[in-house]
Amino acid sequence: MRLAANKINGTVLLPNEEFSYNKTVGERTIAAGYKEAHIFSGGKVVDGLGGGICQISSTLYDAVLYANLEIKERRNHNLPAQYIKNGLDATVVYGSIDFKFVNSRKYPVKIMAEVKNGVAKIDIYGVKEEVEYEVRLEPVVLSYTPFKTQYITDTSLASGQQVVEQTGVNGCKTVTYKYLLLNGSIISKTEISRDTYSPINKIVRVGP
Repeated sequence: MRLAANKINGTVLLPNEEFSYNKTVGERTIAAGYKEAHIFSGGKVVDGLGGGICQISSTLYDAVLYANLEIKERRNHNLPAQYIKNGLDATVVYGSIDFKFVNSRKYPVKIMAEVKNGVAKIDIYGVKEEVEYEVRLEPVVLSYTPFKTQYITDTSLASGQQVVEQTGVNGCKTVTYKYLLLNGSIISKTEISRDTYSPINKIVRVGP
């Protein structure tokens, strides 16, 4: 997370200039200093190189929405992320899934990013324009998909003994709205995404 934040920190975008997360952060490799952490793979939470990178892309996505900049490319996770509300995340995979946006303001903007004491913080600075809107985001859950429980026989456990390998999380479908307010009054309401998250099944290892 800290490596990705440092790559983004200090980035200046001119008006109409596009930002690419993958291009800015670069490939997540051991040589680049990335380590293993939790990622989603095959419907499970496993350890993988560059795990945690999407916490920075998701935080940046929300900052960009609040700055009222134009989103060009964004995709949600297949599974619900635990660190952010469903409908407000942005997943990235180097070489295939990117997060892109454009500085749609009249003046340059500067991105400041840091990770400190386990907290990711991203600010976007710019020059005030004649009209500045307050932005509110509202993710709404339309429906839930219950998780299932998967039992796996584990010969290393005593007969009847059970160990929870992975806790279950319900999947869901969401719609996310962005409101623009001026002097406290709602000027517009825009649907910015409809997302589907598969459930994370509960996995229990059981002794024979």
